[in-house]
Amino acid sequence: MKSKDRMRGASGKPSEPVRREVWVRSGGRCALCNAYLLEGWMSGRTLNLGELAHIVGRGNNTRSPRGEHPLDRAQRENPDNLMLLCADQHDEVDAASVLDLFTVEKLRRIKQEHEDRIRHVTGLGSDRATTVVRMVGSVHGNQVELSRQTAAAAVIAGNRYPLFLESYARHGLEVDLRGVQGESLAVPCAASRAADSRAYYGIATQLVDDVIERQLRPGIRRDAVRHVSVFGFARLPLLVHLGSRLDDTVPTDIYQRHREDESWVWREEDGLAPSFTARVDHDVPAGSDAVVVINVSGAIGVQEVPISLRGMRRWEIRPVGAPTGPDIMRARGCLERFTGALRGFFAELEAEAKTLERLHVLPALPMSAAVVLGRVHHPQVHPQLVVYERLAGRYVPTLEVSGDGGAGAEAVTGAAGGSSGWDV
Repeated sequence: MKSKDRMRGASGKPSEPVRREVWVRSGGRCALCNAYLLEGWMSGRTLNLGELAHIVGRGNNTRSPRGEHPLDRAQRENPDNLMLLCADQHDEVDAASVLDLFTVEKLRRIKQEHEDRIRHVTGLGSDRATTVVRMVGSVHGNQVELSRQTAAAAVIAGNRYPLFLESYARHGLEVDLRGVQGESLAVPCAASRAADSRAYYGIATQLVDDVIERQLRPGIRRDAVRHVSVFGFARLPLLVHLGSRLDDTVPTDIYQRHREDESWVWREEDGLAPSFTARVDHDVPAGSDAVVVINVSGAIGVQEVPISLRGMRRWEIRPVGAPTGPDIMRARGCLERFTGALRGFFAELEAEAKTLERLHVLPALPMSAAVVLGRVHHPQVHPQLVVYERLAGRYVPTLEVSGDGGAGAEAVTGAAGGSSGWDV
């Protein structure tokens, strides 16, 4: 047992050795919000912003928060009864009106989970570091929470620790599309929708390219980036473009948001994850253009294929022995199987379709799989991708992906043998 003198200083407050132990165990971060407590957000200077909060109050009466707990008075200055918090959190957990929420048991659990995480992360070697890239937009008007903390939790669950290359906004490598004009595409007629889509994708792809060229690639060149973790919630053509801009030479993990619990943490392999197959769905001689329908998160029917594409050779990629569905990509192994199927499909194109110049892609894909599609595609070897999007119930071409940084919706005009592809 620690001596009373060690645990309590002359002022009655925790002694310096005890304070140091609590700070180290908490990693210098608030056990509730994870804020770094040795640096001012406005000044950037080194400041001590942390406070030691008692789980069981110092006094054994109602005036001391949770003080009536039977914990021995001699143990109340023990590091196990103290947690490092921000000043605001400290005030809140000790407020009389919320003591029924912040019970001794709950605070002990929060403290233990936080300190266990800090110990786990700081125990990982430098080879387990990963640079986090996040792209956040809206899909059909819906947005999700994808903060640094959310991404960090998913990365840590995968036995890596996150590095955030800092930008001016202190959010690391982030592509925020939510303020881009045209994000909702809420326009009434097809002609306006097409023009709005082209303008939107021109701006959005430039945002992606700026982050890759100005932040990620310089980090790779100076050897500060040795592994990348990608989180994306955006429209599928943009996720394909993001994947096409990632460096193939850097090991990369791609994460998927799971609808059932709104988490980004990959599930354990359950043995039921499907494999995938690519098959010819419309067998005609291959010309300069062909079509691939990728049915994974949903099913695109033959009647939904634009009229201008129906005379082309067509492939379909879909799961084997399992239905399509939005939650199909639950485990990391499922994404790896999809990646393998894509590589096999592109290898088949190399061998059998020597004249193929453009591949029209109709995707019903989980977002992680869309990033994989762009990353697997090789611009010097594979045909150019023309990625379609479902707008107002119809599939229209929105983005050409070449992987060389020159993607844009304007290039869609003239695809499909002279047709714009907008007339479906």
